[in-house]
Amino acid sequence: MRRFLRALGRALWLTLRGKSPLPAHYQPLQTWIERCLPLLARVEAAARRERLDLAALQLKLDGRPSSLAQSLQMLRHNLTEEYPRLMRLDDPFSMAVVQSSNFNDQYRLGQFLAADCLSSAGLRQTLEALHQHLGQLPLAQRE
Repeated sequence: MRRFLRALGRALWLTLRGKSPLPAHYQPLQTWIERCLPLLARVEAAARRERLDLAALQLKLDGRPSSLAQSLQMLRHNLTEEYPRLMRLDDPFSMAVVQSSNFNDQYRLGQFLAADCLSSAGLRQTLEALHQHLGQLPLAQRE
C-alpha cells in the first residue's frame, strides 16, 4: 500500500508541474542521455579552449553546407527536447524516431571526424568520445 501511495504522490507532483512519469523501459535511454550531455559539453569546452569557431568548421553534408556548431546544436536539441518528448509520448514509434535521429547525429559527427577540417587534437579526441557514445544507443524494451 505504501508503494502505491508513494507512486500516486509522485504522479500527482509531476502532473502539477506539467510533467509525466518516465516509463520504466526508457530508463536506459534516460541514463544514456544523461551521460551524453557532459560529452557534448566537453566538445564545446575543447573548442573554446582552443579558440576554435565551430561555425567556421563546415562540410557539405547531403548536398548542403553544414557547420560543426549546427550539428552540435541539433544534437543538443534532440537530447534535451526531442528525446524526452518522445519518451513521454511512449507510442510504438517513439524509439524508431529516437534511433533515426541518433543515426543522423552520429553520421554528421562522423563526417566531421573523417574530414581534414579538425586540426585540434583536443577537439578531435572529445568529438570521437561523443561519436562513440552515440553508437551505444540503448534500445527500449517495451513489456
